[in-house]
Amino acid sequence: MNSKYIFIFVMTLVVGSSFILFLNSESNVEVVSTPETTTSTQKTTTTSSTSTTVAPTTTTSSTSTTVAPTTTTSSTSTTVAPSTGAIGDEESVQIVDNNEETPNPYEGEFLNFVGFEGDNQNILDELVLSMPQLLQDVLQDKVIYVNGCHDYAKSLVERCPYGVWDSSGTNSDGSKGAEWSMSIWVSNRAFDAQRAEDVLIHESSHALSYITRNCNTSENQSYRLDAWAYFGGEEKFADALVLYFGGSYNHYRDSGELSNEENSYLTDYLEACTNS
Repeated sequence: MNSKYIFIFVMTLVVGSSFILFLNSESNVEVVSTPETTTSTQKTTTTSSTSTTVAPTTTTSSTSTTVAPTTTTSSTSTTVAPSTGAIGDEESVQIVDNNEETPNPYEGEFLNFVGFEGDNQNILDELVLSMPQLLQDVLQDKVIYVNGCHDYAKSLVERCPYGVWDSSGTNSDGSKGAEWSMSIWVSNRAFDAQRAEDVLIHESSHALSYITRNCNTSENQSYRLDAWAYFGGEEKFADALVLYFGGSYNHYRDSGELSNEENSYLTDYLEACTNS
């Protein structure tokens, strides 16, 4: 009987100790899981730091502050802005004359002309008034002068030409009858290249050649066709007239300054064809 109670007592101790061990093992698992929770919270905080990387957008403000170096020491200020990386240029330089006057915008009849630029229209009008008097007299009230890039001519040469003489008024598609018939065009490119004055005389020489097309030599031959044969075509004839009227830029003529014989020929031509 005693042994039976002893066995029950022993078994109770074994079961009890096992239960205590089991409880201890459960609490150990919970202890391990706690650090995992804390590490995951640390990862979440790193995501918030990632959002602060947007802050470098403030570098755009640094670009605008480069305007600050504008010094008032002289009337001309230079601003150098570093490249933002979005543009291929290494730097941008702006030189501003504080005394520079903004030209008045053109408000005349050419605003609706296809290809009209107008930035230099007022300057072009002044150049027309400074042309040799003979050219002015021959072309007066017959020709209009447009600062622009003639659209059809641009399609022919695949870039904006310095100048164009258009007797018939040619539309963008090559058809005739546009409102800019009998027009001379001098583009902004010519002004940028500082060739506008000579280009104007060249195109005006085309206009003179056209207007005097019915003029004949003493042998009753077309003086215009005779001039083409003498100089090597209409373009070289116009280039020769540029030199005759005191210009220097030639695009087609490659024989240099006019010879005495060429000067005499042009004098005879103009006397015969412009004094009627």
